[in-house]
Amino acid sequence: MFNRLLFIFIAISLGWFLREYFSTVTSPNRADLQSQNQPLEPKSTTPTVKIIPAHQDIQSDTLEILLTQNHFYDALDFYLEANSEESEAYRIRMEDYLINLIKVDVAKALKYMEVFLDNVPDSKIVKLMIETYIIQGDFSKAIALIIRTKENYSSEVEDKGLSKQLKSTAKQYMDLLSKHESYGELIAFLEDMIAYDSTDSFYTFHLAQLYMRLDKTSEASVLLEELQYDEVYAQNVKTLLQTIDIEEEGETYEYTISLQRHGDHFTVKVFLDGSEFNLMLDTGATYIFIDEDKASMLEVLRDDLVLQTAGNEISAKLCQVSTLRIGNLQLANIKVTVAPFKRQDIDGLLGMNFLKQFKFFIDQDEGMLHLDPK
Repeated sequence: MFNRLLFIFIAISLGWFLREYFSTVTSPNRADLQSQNQPLEPKSTTPTVKIIPAHQDIQSDTLEILLTQNHFYDALDFYLEANSEESEAYRIRMEDYLINLIKVDVAKALKYMEVFLDNVPDSKIVKLMIETYIIQGDFSKAIALIIRTKENYSSEVEDKGLSKQLKSTAKQYMDLLSKHESYGELIAFLEDMIAYDSTDSFYTFHLAQLYMRLDKTSEASVLLEELQYDEVYAQNVKTLLQTIDIEEEGETYEYTISLQRHGDHFTVKVFLDGSEFNLMLDTGATYIFIDEDKASMLEVLRDDLVLQTAGNEISAKLCQVSTLRIGNLQLANIKVTVAPFKRQDIDGLLGMNFLKQFKFFIDQDEGMLHLDPK
């Protein structure tokens, strides 16, 4: 009996405990009920959407952001891909950025300007670049940029101004190289400038002066002979030639060749592989040059040469001569160029690939070529 009552008591207690447990788990919290019955508060009362005026250029903003963040190359790509209507405004903004940058970081600005100019060759920043290179003493880059700009000049006035600036900058560069005794660089520079503009005697005369200073009288005399009748330098040339004559007076030469006058030039008889040619003495010619109609017997090494002449280009051949004889002098295995050459009584030119092998002196009064092997 007692055991039955104890079992009933335990069963009732267990039932009450389970009812309380499930009531606690499944019933919503009062605070939760309260929060469910109230509306959510907004996170912010401030609008987050940017209102763009109807006429504002979003792309301009993008270019401006790229430049403000100094992303030059991305900005350049953006500008180059812009349509024609936007291009001019973007270009001005890019140029202004570079102009301002040069006040802060010259090296970076010049680097960016070079890239910009490669893509926009007619940009106004070219003048600023030239002036900056000159101020920094980087004359070679300034000269290269002036020459590049002259090729795209827009008016005769601009070209004249650039020519004046070119010569002024070249003179500064020459003085600098001379001061540092960088004579090899100076000779190379003057030769490049002569090749660029052979009509300007300024560079030829200064190269002749340099050769005189370095006691290279043969090289100096070659250049001075070209300038004897120059309107600007004729008197100075005459003085220098007289100096050379005095220095060379009494010198002996192994070979003396008789010359014939042909107008303002001299010609000489030359035998190539036994055939006679009347060649004009020309210190400006790199190779011996033969008229193609007279050179059919010569061995051809190459037939794809292109020669630059006054005003045009001509096709030429490079040929091999087994023997060259001039007076009592004979040489072996000499290269000559062959191309059309139409001058009365002249078969071609005696160029520097022959003359450079000798210390030579041209006696114009006596009409003689003196040669002494180097």
